[in-house]
Amino acid sequence: MGSLLENRKALRVLVSRDLQRVYRGFRLGYLWSILEPLGMTIVLWFVFDILLGGRKLGETPYFLFLSVAVLPWWWFTKGITASTRVFRGRSSPLTISLLPTQAAVVRVLLVSLANFILSLPIVVVAMLLTWTFPGPWILLFPVAMLLQLLLMYGLSLFVASVSALVPDFARIVRIVMRALFYLTPVLYAISNIPAGAQGIAVLNPLVGILGLYRVGFWPSETETPAQFLACIAIILLVLVIGRITFLRLEPRILKEA
Repeated sequence: MGSLLENRKALRVLVSRDLQRVYRGFRLGYLWSILEPLGMTIVLWFVFDILLGGRKLGETPYFLFLSVAVLPWWWFTKGITASTRVFRGRSSPLTISLLPTQAAVVRVLLVSLANFILSLPIVVVAMLLTWTFPGPWILLFPVAMLLQLLLMYGLSLFVASVSALVPDFARIVRIVMRALFYLTPVLYAISNIPAGAQGIAVLNPLVGILGLYRVGFWPSETETPAQFLACIAIILLVLVIGRITFLRLEPRILKEA
């Protein structure tokens, strides 16, 4: 981590260049950071609130409820999916890079984080459309962002390292991400998780993280203190596993590069 801080200026330049490359050639440019998750939110809102409006899945207003969770989920899935390609198909060898190897993973994460921040106006628009505004617990929103970034860092190190040596692992990640979407309270409230499934839900740190994103608007949308501590413990465990996996596979990754 120290080497990353020492090279933070170079990393910042690379992230800025990546963001420019993402939107170069598209007439709408930056607006795609908003349009893609906004389109997903509108479709989900139409299906689950308009077509299936008789079933109360989440808190009201449901459009805002979805917006607050879809954006972090969009950040999560984009960041982790992109991590599967970090060490694959590179034209320039990692061995001649002046940056530490893990900088490639951090670079992808920072780009996805920037896209997430750029998409936050969607929440503001949803607040104005529904005329619903947060309370003091909204101060936990940045805490949720930090916890998600730590979780994604650990997962990305693991996913990028394994994918570099096992190309098929990227397909497994995509399948897991699809399943995880329904196992994470994006469409539904935490309070709607059945008592019998609480033991499984506590193993998913995204449950606690999404609760922190939403608690500013809906104070009941949170886990118990014990469940939240379990969330923190799992995030730390993922960090350790990701770091160990990366350090053990790094020599092979550099050899394959």
